[in-house]
Amino acid sequence: MQLAKFAAVLAAALTFSGSAQAALLLNSSGSSANTVSDFSTPGAVSFDLDLEHLSPTMLRFQLEEADLLGPLSLNAIVRNLSGAALNGFHFNLQGISFLSAGSVTPTFGALGGVSSGLDYASIAFASPEWAEFHFGNPLLAAGGADWLLDTRGLAAGDTFVISAEVPEPSTFALMLPALCMAGMMAARRRKQG
Repeated sequence: MQLAKFAAVLAAALTFSGSAQAALLLNSSGSSANTVSDFSTPGAVSFDLDLEHLSPTMLRFQLEEADLLGPLSLNAIVRNLSGAALNGFHFNLQGISFLSAGSVTPTFGALGGVSSGLDYASIAFASPEWAEFHFGNPLLAAGGADWLLDTRGLAAGDTFVISAEVPEPSTFALMLPALCMAGMMAARRRKQG
């Protein structure tokens, strides 16, 4: 008799939990050293991204019915486990767009600026971030705000992709030390000659 009651309670719990699903993380791709932990709830996409390798990571989500009731909030904790400094970071969207910008909070670095459009958010750090930063308000801190995704025109079952990546240094930034060295060598030759 107890087993029958337990089975009935378990079936009811599974039925109710199935009706309140969040955006489903279908898969993530990129370096196997990078780990994604999904904490999404109905109406909110939330994840932690642990970067051991500074290569792009793509997260593919599927919308559920509960995600379409209004804007979908987005927040993430990005942990820098690579040992290298983060001077910037990009989030790019495919299949969905930003409705409004939220907060970005570095842990040890200093925020230089954030630019965003319908399908991207670019973060620049004024001083490098060595530990982690919060995109949106994953810890519900006072004064923080999640980013909002626009679900208008989308349906349950539609998929979207969030790409997270550390921007490549520009060609000029890579060439700058070599140009400085060449200039110093030329000045030295002129001085000797």
